[in-house]
Amino acid sequence: MFKPAAVCLLVLTGCGSYKAVRPSVPIPVVAEAQIQSADYIAANGQKITAVYLNSHSPMIVELHQGNAVESLKLLHAWTHGAEYGNFDTRWHIRAGSATLTRRDKQLKFDEVIQ
Repeated sequence: MFKPAAVCLLVLTGCGSYKAVRPSVPIPVVAEAQIQSADYIAANGQKITAVYLNSHSPMIVELHQGNAVESLKLLHAWTHGAEYGNFDTRWHIRAGSATLTRRDKQLKFDEVIQ
């Protein structure tokens, strides 16, 4: 014989119980923006700081030279490097070095290890 109360009880039991909700467990915190920075110096003495904003999509690097800040978007990523760029600037990084290309002029930078 069909008993609606028994079927309802079985269905609700299969869905879980109040014990499945654990209010005493802390809620995970969303990771804050991942920011990394590196200082670079060229053979001619020019200095540049690259601030990598890894939480953006696409990823962004801000190049700081003196009071100027230029933002570049990630264009390509490889196992040992990446290339960021905008309309007329490219920043190509590899392990320990980077190449800045602006208006067809290239300048090689070495990372300053602190």
